[in-house]
Amino acid sequence: MKLTERLQAYRDEVKRSKKWREDEGYDRDWRRWIDLYRGKQYQQDLPGDKLMVNLVFSTINTMAPAVAVNNPRFVVNARQPDKAAQAVVTEEILNYMWRQHSYQDEFRLSVNDNLIVGHGWCKVGYKFTKPPEEKSTGEGDGDNDADDVGIDDRDDVEGNVESEMNIEDDRPFLERISIFDMFVDPDARNPKEMAWIAQRIWRPIQDVQVDSRYLPAARKKVSSRGWSRWSNEDGDAREGEQPSKGAKSFCEVIEFYDIKRKTMCTFALDSDDASGESGFLIKPRPMPYAKGQPFEMLRNYEVADHFYPIGDVEQIEPLQLELNQTRTQMMNHRKRFQRKWLYERDAFDREGVQALEADIDNTMIPVMSDGNPASVIAPLPAVITPSEFYDQSAMISNDIDRVSGVTDYQRGATANTMKRTATEAAMIQDSANARAQDRLAAIEGSLSRLGARVIGLMQQFMTGEQVARVVTMPGKAWIPYDADYIQGDFDFEVAAGSTEPMNETFRRQSAMQLVDASMPFLEMGVANPQALYMHILQKGFGVKDVGAFIMTQPPPEPDPATGQPQEVGPDGQPLPPEQLQQGAPGGGPPMPPGGPGGGPPPPPDQMAPDQMPPEMLMAMMGQGGGAPPPPGM
Repeated sequence: MKLTERLQAYRDEVKRSKKWREDEGYDRDWRRWIDLYRGKQYQQDLPGDKLMVNLVFSTINTMAPAVAVNNPRFVVNARQPDKAAQAVVTEEILNYMWRQHSYQDEFRLSVNDNLIVGHGWCKVGYKFTKPPEEKSTGEGDGDNDADDVGIDDRDDVEGNVESEMNIEDDRPFLERISIFDMFVDPDARNPKEMAWIAQRIWRPIQDVQVDSRYLPAARKKVSSRGWSRWSNEDGDAREGEQPSKGAKSFCEVIEFYDIKRKTMCTFALDSDDASGESGFLIKPRPMPYAKGQPFEMLRNYEVADHFYPIGDVEQIEPLQLELNQTRTQMMNHRKRFQRKWLYERDAFDREGVQALEADIDNTMIPVMSDGNPASVIAPLPAVITPSEFYDQSAMISNDIDRVSGVTDYQRGATANTMKRTATEAAMIQDSANARAQDRLAAIEGSLSRLGARVIGLMQQFMTGEQVARVVTMPGKAWIPYDADYIQGDFDFEVAAGSTEPMNETFRRQSAMQLVDASMPFLEMGVANPQALYMHILQKGFGVKDVGAFIMTQPPPEPDPATGQPQEVGPDGQPLPPEQLQQGAPGGGPPMPPGGPGGGPPPPPDQMAPDQMPPEMLMAMMGQGGGAPPPPGM
């Protein structure tokens, strides 16, 4: 296929995907569900007062923290025995990178998309930057220099992909992609069947025209779609702003991944000259990433033979609208309730009528007739709304909880739960956890794949030596590493429940239960009391620097015969000769020579699991406070 034909085919595919979403009403539904979450639940401006009880907001904000409130703790296992040491180092690097670069913030945005509309998108790529350089587009008229200046800040390096994030250094990035900016093969029923996938990036047209990564003939022909990246009909729920002085025009840049051909390219969806090879901003080239296309889709409730899953808001939308109407009717009925009186006209003069209408306490009302005053005035019977009508609000709220699976315990309500027994409360919580665990398992699976992509990009593109801090173990150990240290095939998992919120009382009770269960093993000498104590302080009481609570052992005294330090066991006593001949303390294999600053470690492919860098081994075993950071850090 010629490049001109391929460009036209790619553009047609993206437009076909747009048409498919428009015909199916996906974009319209997504906008409506987002509006329900943000409180814009009345689609028309109806007269009169309107009430809104936003249980959609409450439900989503109860579900999201239950699955993604904390940073995940990744567990990396090697697929080959000789890569066990690299797996341990890679695990610490990944956990440090996730915290250091705030990947969790972008991931939580995608989780919100997943809960609200049924799916979310994350992109893991490698962005190479260079110092920003202002360049002239050559298209200005000389009256306004701002319209003729673009910023070129992206380096033309293999693996550099499009991103709207401002990144100052070369590293892997994790970015939440708007659901409106992702286009997929409309013939696919699930992500595994996609023949292609594409992302739309809204960029100022001046920046596109000066981007040195793009072909000069193509970047000069891009055309504007609007004065705001949100001014198009199929972009976002927000309205486009009117052109103002100094406003920049934006264009649609499409990053297209041909999964079947294993190629990627970049082009503008609209161009002043759509014919010829000049339409490609970046011509088709092999996919830059060994892991394939860089997008990860978070999927909620699956529907057979449908590409897009369904979310929680879609199921409770009619109940939310009914609840708003019910509460609005109740308010209107209360406003209509006004007391009225029937009175005999000849029994009261004008002064008596004014006294009846007065709101002053102990007002005297003159009566002109000689009859019984009770017979000359009587209240007008009022039409009262039946009491069962006011029970509809509670019934609708219960229906929303039943459909969403969110209980009153999870919402934090305690008024109706104090009377329940502990067994009943545990049964309710277990039933709620069944759905929460299903959702959590899907989230942890997505996190595992994202972690694999981050490490894969570092294996492929990282240069030089970097340093990571050990975050899963106590102490302040630092690990110097380069691309060779993390090479290998690994399995990535997320520790179960590491992203869930941790109840402080429950955490301390679990730590004390661990102590009770470990007592027999401590008495038999099987368990390590120092490691157990450090675990209780860190996991049970949240102590960060547990090394301050651990008594360090004095250095061993030299052997009178040899003058060398004596090897001691866990009890502090010198080891017998037969154990010294076997190697390290405890009869294990010998330690590698050298220590912190004692020379470079052996090559990674020659390291056994017990031949890790000393500072790493100290951190893993919980001995001391770890090694200080290398010079220059």
